[in-house]
Amino acid sequence: MDNKQLEGSILLPAPVETVWNNWTTEYGIRSFLAPDCLVVPEPNGPFEIYFRPDAPQGDKGTEGCRVMAVMPHDLLSFSWNFPPQCTHIRHQKTHVSLRFEAEGMATRLHLLQTGWANDKEWDAGYEFFRDEWFNLLLPRLRWRLLHGPVNWQQPPSREELQQI
Repeated sequence: MDNKQLEGSILLPAPVETVWNNWTTEYGIRSFLAPDCLVVPEPNGPFEIYFRPDAPQGDKGTEGCRVMAVMPHDLLSFSWNFPPQCTHIRHQKTHVSLRFEAEGMATRLHLLQTGWANDKEWDAGYEFFRDEWFNLLLPRLRWRLLHGPVNWQQPPSREELQQI
């Protein structure tokens, strides 16, 4: 049995409260993660991130995902589905936990994604999310904290994100 998990952290140039608000408010989510969302930061509240808000319903992003646990300024966990290109497992879900740890005036954000099946399509999803979390989404949060909200008409490139 393979207990795969994605795990990593990023040091962010902002206090915990600021980083927390970026993950738990719709304004915050729209400022770095995706152009639109429906987020209610309470257990069983929606955690729907619309990476493609103009796509048909079901292909926008994380429709149907839910908040699983909330401990303000400490823990946020939510279910996370697969992207539309993973057609056979699109509606399966994994579990993402974010931990927020103060390091002076900065925040160490820890990400853990678990609940992976032993299957080729799940393996492809694992590789997709490893790249998305650590080379795009978390660096984009750092970019947002340094430069302001993302302009979704011209978001920073992966190359720009790696340079900060």
